[in-house]
Amino acid sequence: MEKIDIIERARSQVEIANDTALVSRLLSLLEQSNHKEMVCFACSGGSDSVFLVYHILEKFPNLRSRAAVLHFNHNLRSNDSDGDEDFVKVLAKNNELAFYSERMADIPKKISEETLRLRRDEFFLRAMKVFDCRVLLLGHQKNDAAETLLMRLVRASDTGGLAAPRAVTIFSNGYVKLRPLVKFSKKEIENHLRSRNIQWREDGSNRENTFFRNRVRHILLPRMQKIAPVADIFNNLATAKKNIGEADDALVFFAKKYLQGKNLCGKIEISSLVGLPVAILKKIFAKFLVTNGLRVRRTFVSHFVEKMASGVASIFSVGGGNFIKFDGKHFSVVKRNGLPDWAVENLQISENLLPNGRTLRVEKLKISENFLNDLKNVDIKTMCYATVADGEKISAKSYRPNYRYVRFGHSSERKLGDIVTEKVFPKDDRKFLPVIFVNGVGCWVPGLPVSNIFRVKTGTANALRLTYL
Repeated sequence: MEKIDIIERARSQVEIANDTALVSRLLSLLEQSNHKEMVCFACSGGSDSVFLVYHILEKFPNLRSRAAVLHFNHNLRSNDSDGDEDFVKVLAKNNELAFYSERMADIPKKISEETLRLRRDEFFLRAMKVFDCRVLLLGHQKNDAAETLLMRLVRASDTGGLAAPRAVTIFSNGYVKLRPLVKFSKKEIENHLRSRNIQWREDGSNRENTFFRNRVRHILLPRMQKIAPVADIFNNLATAKKNIGEADDALVFFAKKYLQGKNLCGKIEISSLVGLPVAILKKIFAKFLVTNGLRVRRTFVSHFVEKMASGVASIFSVGGGNFIKFDGKHFSVVKRNGLPDWAVENLQISENLLPNGRTLRVEKLKISENFLNDLKNVDIKTMCYATVADGEKISAKSYRPNYRYVRFGHSSERKLGDIVTEKVFPKDDRKFLPVIFVNGVGCWVPGLPVSNIFRVKTGTANALRLTYL
């Protein structure tokens, strides 16, 4: 049986099968004696990952000869971190499993949950290549799912984010993550280990409230459990997550059904999208981005829906020197050197959407003496204060080096191209830069101090605050 079978089987079933049931079917397929696919266990030494190893080997014993245990030593707790690694190494040896570990050498100055997660993921990819393995088993359980749901709610995640972590996750590079324990609670796992006299390691940092997840675990969830009119909040949150996941699967299904036979390379035409539910539109636009190799946050697809609804032609950055151009009829991918000039006349005292996808907020202010003392603290990349009389015309244009500008503290005009340096604005970023004009005179470029002509001075009563978002 070829390796591709397990991946294709998972890919064909993941959107229509119950997640936990699919995990069992995939592991049963992997266990078949004529299958050559390796599986890897991610094991920290904590109760969840230790239970994962024993539970899977007991349920699928034929996997033992093709399984490896992976451990990433974060190297943050001195001897305790090394003790975790030694413990997992012995666990692997006692179960006759291959073992592979790495120690985090270059410890980042600022430790965050996201940084540590990325380091672990990078390690898993390297380790799986060592064993020519594409299937990784992880010990996420019901409590983890509840915590993640609450964390992502406050971060305004979409249905795909709220449904995570899934029991089955399939990546475009062919790797599969399986989470067989999402139906178990933390209490059930620890009770089972105790009943079998199986030891595990406790990470002391999990009791601290430094990270957001730990605050959710130790502060928010216990309080919710006290005030919620339900017997087990973890079961209810897990059910809610499952319901969201099923809804997300339906959105993906209908988006794919709509896109059958359509070529999304480089361009997507919107006339046939009008009238579709917003949630399905977001999935379609997300597929458009992925098809064109553009990696952006999922929340970014809201921009597509907003542009489509407004019908206003615009251009916005999606990183990596790529832009999305909307002409009112199509969304298309363009490179930086393919961007046309743009201009917006008569900016309002309000939030103004610029064609580069950013927003310029224009506000009127009364100036006080105390306020003048604070001007030195203004971040010129995102904000400026300018003396502008009522009724003067404010406009914005895409950057051009021949525009004239009077530097702060100077009296003569110079070309912007002579003022802008590589240190302030890398050459590749200048095409995306706006220049703000007042009655046709250069007033501000985000990243430069306001033009000396519009400088706020002692005695100035009123001014504008320009904020580049």
